[in-house]
Amino acid sequence: MWLFKRTTSYLFGFIDTILNLLGFAKSAFAITAKVVDEEVTHRYEKELMEFGNPSPMINIIATIALLNIISFVGGIRRVVIVDAQTKVFDQFAWQILLCGVLVYINKPVYQGAFFRKDNGRIPTSTTYRSILCAILACAIAML
Repeated sequence: MWLFKRTTSYLFGFIDTILNLLGFAKSAFAITAKVVDEEVTHRYEKELMEFGNPSPMINIIATIALLNIISFVGGIRRVVIVDAQTKVFDQFAWQILLCGVLVYINKPVYQGAFFRKDNGRIPTSTTYRSILCAILACAIAML
């Protein structure tokens, strides 16, 4: 959770400062919805995360979660395919382990983006935007 808090707070602070310097209006977003209905209460009792309202913070969290799973799958792929010659696992064992832990921690985000069908899921537009941002970040990193 500290990764999400620090990443989103620094990113939003940076964007807000740049927009203020350029003369644009301040960005305003609500972290949570203020209306609670019976369905939201039911999901709360089942200990499901509520992602229902689209917000820039959820977009950043979903993008970071997707980058983690892409990195983890890529690291495991390199260990399985290339490890015999270059000893990738010896060099990057701790990074792969940390990435695996982050993928496990982000399990509610993946469920909210891809598997849940209720109103508390991550909105489809946010999921698509996050996928696009993650793929773009991976493409830029490969250049």
